[in-house]
Amino acid sequence: MSVSRSASLVLFAAVVVLIPACAKMQQPDNELRVVEPKPKKNALVISREELMDPAITSRDALTAIRHLRPNFFAYRGPTTPNDPTAGATQISQDYGPLRPVKELATMNTFTFVEVRFLSAEAATGRFGLNANGGPVIVLVSNKDAH
Repeated sequence: MSVSRSASLVLFAAVVVLIPACAKMQQPDNELRVVEPKPKKNALVISREELMDPAITSRDALTAIRHLRPNFFAYRGPTTPNDPTAGATQISQDYGPLRPVKELATMNTFTFVEVRFLSAEAATGRFGLNANGGPVIVLVSNKDAH
């Protein structure tokens, strides 16, 4: 009887030790966690953070902007039969004089704070007839330029 009683005590001790150990086993985590979504890119503005990406800084401004927002260069066709350049995209640095897009190939993105796209209507409102009925890509290098 003493062997059976010893076995019972050992079994009881094992159960007492194992119950708390089993209770401490990690339960599956079914809690919902708040996950911050990535900020959505503004289709009309290229931010400084995007411009400073190492994959972008190694490129000229024309290639970088084409890579980040190809829609900035969507060709809409001439807006009048009298002028084949009407409706073409132009650029402006800090809302200064309008220049041809091909000049972007000679620039880098280091000095830009952001790059903004103005639709043909917004460009005409901002630059008047100089916009020639086309959109304008504004290269903002001065934070005070609006």
